[in-house]
Amino acid sequence: MSEPLIAKWLDDRRSLSEDEALEIQRALSADPELAQRVKDQLGLDDLLSRRLSVDRGSFESQVAQRLATSGSEQAFTQSTLDAARRSERAQSWRSWLPEAAAAALLIAGLMFLLLRRTPDSAVPAAAGAVGLQAEYFKGRELKGSPMRRRDPKIDFAWAKGTNPVREPKDIFSARWTGKILPRFSERYTLRTQNDDGVRVWIDGKLVIDDWNARYVVSENRGEIELEAGKRHDLRIEYYNGGDLGVLRLYWSSASQKEEIVPESQLSPE
Repeated sequence: MSEPLIAKWLDDRRSLSEDEALEIQRALSADPELAQRVKDQLGLDDLLSRRLSVDRGSFESQVAQRLATSGSEQAFTQSTLDAARRSERAQSWRSWLPEAAAAALLIAGLMFLLLRRTPDSAVPAAAGAVGLQAEYFKGRELKGSPMRRRDPKIDFAWAKGTNPVREPKDIFSARWTGKILPRFSERYTLRTQNDDGVRVWIDGKLVIDDWNARYVVSENRGEIELEAGKRHDLRIEYYNGGDLGVLRLYWSSASQKEEIVPESQLSPE
């Protein structure tokens, strides 16, 4: 299998033709060492993506705070320039953008915040307790005495040796239960990224069923009609067969861009 094909697959799996996808699958099945290297690379890419996401959240928060405390556009721009100067003095070893460019970047960030507003027709976020009730088990069979905790959302990438139950070979299983509150009354698509197995039920209906071992991160989709403002029962089961573990739950609909189901739309009961 050619290196350009591997690079193309790592960059965007959806861009592969059917023949290319089959070639990738055959190569990974025939070469466990190659499969492990690809799996490790995906884990590294995932951690980098999560780091950038955290940085973006911090950036947006700073923009919003600066706007709230600035009485005019001139004051906002001046506070932005001051922040850029402070950063340059504190970290002189880095190459910073010119002050005018830094100001423009923060203003662009402000526009990004405004564009992310929830549509007027959307149902507001859930009130009270948020997140899901989680149970973690040693082994892949969801058996024994679990370790319990509250997880804000299903957005995980466990590196080797970091599984929640501290199982030496990273073999564990988990169950999350609670409610999911949609913003719109329409047909939703649920998508998981998982390594290894996952099952997802809503109101007792099995929407995603992929209880299989994986060499690499897999994707699964399922569709279901949801009602805005109604708390639908949600149950998710997962197991990791060893090493890197990944599980994420996304949703999307005609009125909503795809996103990881946020903490605000989940509740433990």
